[in-house]
Amino acid sequence: MLGGLFLTPAVTAISDALASAHIRGGRVAVVGDARLARALVAPGREIVPVGLSARAAKKLAGALRDASSLAPASLAAAIVMDVTADAGWEQTLRAWCGLVCDGGAVVLVDRGRATLATGRALCAGLSELEQRRAGRAVVTSGLVTQL
Repeated sequence: MLGGLFLTPAVTAISDALASAHIRGGRVAVVGDARLARALVAPGREIVPVGLSARAAKKLAGALRDASSLAPASLAAAIVMDVTADAGWEQTLRAWCGLVCDGGAVVLVDRGRATLATGRALCAGLSELEQRRAGRAVVTSGLVTQL
């Protein structure tokens, strides 16, 4: 999804969102973008690439075909691509919010559609929403509250 020109600003915006949510380490799932998964590697942070093509998954250690093997509340954060273009966005966000621990973050990365991303984040029950622009990408983040 992210073109080469927009990868660095998106990584900066996502890193800022994680820092704002006080996510400094732990397991972070990156859904659907191998280049972004490689770029977000940091000391103390375990990146779990999920939902990549077979070719991209071969190049990344620990890549998962889907999230079925992840335990509930086992992630510090999840970075999910293209939620505004996903017809099944409610189910997608419900699943990822269930995999993120209480107080963890869900970060949505989309092309444009800032208001739609905000609306979907609110409908998913995320709190303390923040939104950043990174070129044509919009990075919307929020905290998960498990009640």
